[in-house]
Amino acid sequence: MIPSYDERLARTIALLGKEQSQRIFKTSVMIIGCGAVGGYALEMIARLGFGKIFVVDFDTFEASNLNRQILATVSSMAKKKCVVAKERCLSINPDASVIDYDLKITPDNLDFILSERPDFVIDAIDDVPAKTALLAFLAEHNIKVFSAMGAALKTKSELLKASTLDKTQGCHLAKKLREALRTKGIDLRKINCVYSSEPVKICKDEQGHNILGSLPMVPAVMGTMLASLVLESSLID
Repeated sequence: MIPSYDERLARTIALLGKEQSQRIFKTSVMIIGCGAVGGYALEMIARLGFGKIFVVDFDTFEASNLNRQILATVSSMAKKKCVVAKERCLSINPDASVIDYDLKITPDNLDFILSERPDFVIDAIDDVPAKTALLAFLAEHNIKVFSAMGAALKTKSELLKASTLDKTQGCHLAKKLREALRTKGIDLRKINCVYSSEPVKICKDEQGHNILGSLPMVPAVMGTMLASLVLESSLID
């Protein structure tokens, strides 16, 4: 027997109230990138009771994801991340409408966001050209976005901060994005983000090639913070 909405969300309703909980259910969130940061953001969005969730990812799970991605399990290996993400959402929040997109973001395929018109977007992709195009698109169309900056090569989750992109410091990815978006004339104050100023640790594989070493804590906290910002904004806007 599936517990009712009120049973599943009893502790949320106790804290926020019935009216605010219903407001959350009426809010739509799109998570683009369902890996380390995005997976944890999605977990929180599903458990908070958001009623319409879009999950966007083109990738499949592999063994190296198991150390830090909440959706990665031995049984999810080689499966599409967007499919596993949808299944996970519905297993937590069966009342939600969950739509999955098996899609790699490029500068030329962003119009689907306008057709869905989510209330909020969580950006958790790390491809710099795609991320730049996505953030520019969202800012130009006044869609509120909460974006993940660099989480790899860092170990101290307590150093994560929330701000707008113009105020970020010490994050290499944020610096690249600031420079790229300024050339497009984008107001960086429209880009909400979570970042860390912690210096990165250089990691190399056995062949001496640079590798993006990562622990579970920093992506987990970053994803949770992004979901928290969405929640806060959904109750204010």
